[in-house]
Amino acid sequence: MTTHGTPTRNSILRGDCTVASSVLFGENCTVWQGATICEETVLGEGVVVGSHVWIGRGCRIGAFTRIQHGAFIPNHTVIGRSVFIGPNATLTDDKHPKAGHFYRPSPPILEDDCSLGASAVILPGVRIGRGAMVGAGAVVTRDVETMTTVTGCPAQLLNQEAENGNH
Repeated sequence: MTTHGTPTRNSILRGDCTVASSVLFGENCTVWQGATICEETVLGEGVVVGSHVWIGRGCRIGAFTRIQHGAFIPNHTVIGRSVFIGPNATLTDDKHPKAGHFYRPSPPILEDDCSLGASAVILPGVRIGRGAMVGAGAVVTRDVETMTTVTGCPAQLLNQEAENGNH
C-alpha cells in the first residue's frame, strides 16, 4: 500500500513507497520503491530519494540532493542543497543508545555540496561542512571542515581542497 503527501508538479513516486500526508515536495522530486518519508519532512526541488531509504520526521532536505539506496536519515536532520548521500549511508542521532531510555536527539547537519560515500556512518551532532567529502565506509565522530576529505574508521583528514571545489 502506498500512502503519500501531495507531490507537486512533475514529482514522481515510483512503486510502493510510504510517504506521510504532511510531507512537502518541491518540484521534480523522485521517490523510489520501498522508501519511507515520515511526517513533516520537506523535500526541496529536484530531490531524489532512492529505494529503501528511511527519512525520519521533521527533516529538511535541500534542493537537488541525491539520497541513494538504503540510507538512514534520523528525525529532524537538516541536509543542505546538492548533497550526495551514498548507498547504505547511516546518519545517527542518539549519543548513548540503549533500549528503554529517554534520549535527546542530536541529528547530524550536512551543509551544501557535501558528499557521503557508500556505507559512511555519521555520528550524532556531527556537522559535515560545505563541499566536504566523506569516504566510503568512514565512521565520522567529529565535525568535518569545509572543503576537506576524510576517510577511515575513525575518519581522519585526507586532504584539504582549494576553495574552487575540486576534489
